[in-house]
Amino acid sequence: MANILKKPKRKKMVDIIQPISVHLKDKEFEPKSIEKNIKEDLRKIDKQVEKFTKKEEKQFKEEEKPERKFRPKKFRIKTYVFIGLLLAVLGGGIYSAVEFLPKAEIKIITKKTEWNYVDSVIADKNITKIDVGQKRIPAEIFSIRKNFNFSFPATGKKIVQEKAGGKIIIYNAYSSEPQRLVATTRFATPDGKIFRLVKEIMVPAAKIVEGKIVASSIEATVVADQAGPKYNIEPVSHFSIPGFQGSAKYQGFYAESKEAMKGGFIGEKAFPTEEDIKKAKEKASQDLRDSVESFLSLQTPPEFKIIEGSKQFNLLKQEVNQQVDEKNNFTVFSEAELLNIAFKESDLKNLIEETAKAKLGTNFKIKTYNLEYGVGRADFKQGQISFAVNFQGVFEEPFNVEDFRQKSVTKSETNLRALISSFPNIQKATISFWPFWVKRAPDDIKRVKVEVE
Repeated sequence: MANILKKPKRKKMVDIIQPISVHLKDKEFEPKSIEKNIKEDLRKIDKQVEKFTKKEEKQFKEEEKPERKFRPKKFRIKTYVFIGLLLAVLGGGIYSAVEFLPKAEIKIITKKTEWNYVDSVIADKNITKIDVGQKRIPAEIFSIRKNFNFSFPATGKKIVQEKAGGKIIIYNAYSSEPQRLVATTRFATPDGKIFRLVKEIMVPAAKIVEGKIVASSIEATVVADQAGPKYNIEPVSHFSIPGFQGSAKYQGFYAESKEAMKGGFIGEKAFPTEEDIKKAKEKASQDLRDSVESFLSLQTPPEFKIIEGSKQFNLLKQEVNQQVDEKNNFTVFSEAELLNIAFKESDLKNLIEETAKAKLGTNFKIKTYNLEYGVGRADFKQGQISFAVNFQGVFEEPFNVEDFRQKSVTKSETNLRALISSFPNIQKATISFWPFWVKRAPDDIKRVKVEVE
């Protein structure tokens, strides 16, 4: 009982954390040295706290349970509060040491001059570099050719009688002499349907191999003798030539078809009217132009400028097939090419900048600008395009920031202002030091910040 009521012995602060000796040399502290020493001290304190905590935990475990009700919990709270406050103070010290290290900020506004250029320029594929005197810049011509078969609906209706037609293969197994067959020569199917040659052909001579005749052949187009769907027949293995009937040639000349005959029809059918054809041609031409312009735009390097008036579209061929398909559509075949003369905007910018230097001074450069183009007048035979230019720009002399920073190190405000005055292209500057008691720029160039507008 006496042990329970016995008051715990109070420990002095010295019992918790022993003092740490820090020896400082008699010299001016550099920012990096201060930060390094603080970090080393903090590591030593962490080791002391860790050692103390382990010691206390061991002591608490050895004490009797009744004593824990009165002593360990309260003592632990005080210890943690003290350690927390100590770390906060040390952290604040480190932050302050780093944040409040001397630094200088200099904001500079350079002198700027507005200058405009309103004139005509020629882009020419025959030159390779800018010509300031002649106001010429290099150009390149890009081209593309495409063709396409466009389909359009036929709106007309009429009663038609159409003949079937197709391809046949004609054989000469008769002699080693070629045989001429005139247009409209008849070819008969086994069931008597007649098809006629569309145009005259020459059947090549048969070959004689080891005394035997080897048939030769030629393909030809035929059309049914009469209109109607009954001539839409499947492939036929043997066509005879009625004109040779009664002679030896009747057996020696024959034909076959590999594909069905098609197109035989009697009845109402759609057809393209004159208005259909006119609109189809216009639409096909415009669609083809849009297509080639899109293709050429993708193939033109991005650094090249394309202005209005720099293109030439040539429609090379346009053919209308008035025969409608099963969906009552007819087709328009179109072929065209697109030429485009383009230039690099960087070349134009350099031409304007060189022109401005003759007026403002050789050191001036374009800082910001706005550029507008007039409609170009292209001459593809000469390989050039002329166009109007409206240039509105702001020019300035280049300012060497790194050179200025190097010269700013360790200078007082007075010396800095003298340095600023030595740069003729500086219009205005503001100087600020941090913290407030600092009177000159630090010797560490990394802590000298220079902003240029």
